[in-house]
Amino acid sequence: MTKPCRKSRDRVRKYVREHFPDMGGVRPSVSSRTHAGEVTYRFTFRRTLRSSDGKRFQQIVHLTADEEGNVTKVSVSR
Repeated sequence: MTKPCRKSRDRVRKYVREHFPDMGGVRPSVSSRTHAGEVTYRFTFRRTLRSSDGKRFQQIVHLTADEEGNVTKVSVSR
């Protein structure tokens, strides 16, 4: 598995901070995939949050980015 460069990690972190402020300090797990000679990275951010009525739930953000850190796909649970 290849690791994303520092520049692409920083771009992904900036995107997450802007769009999902609660996930700002979370360290993601990262996996890579090569298809047709192009490498993509899947970042998975997980955090337990509290709802307005006090119940806890786990929010998961999956983010797919290319080698330069350009976000191509985002999915969010709950």
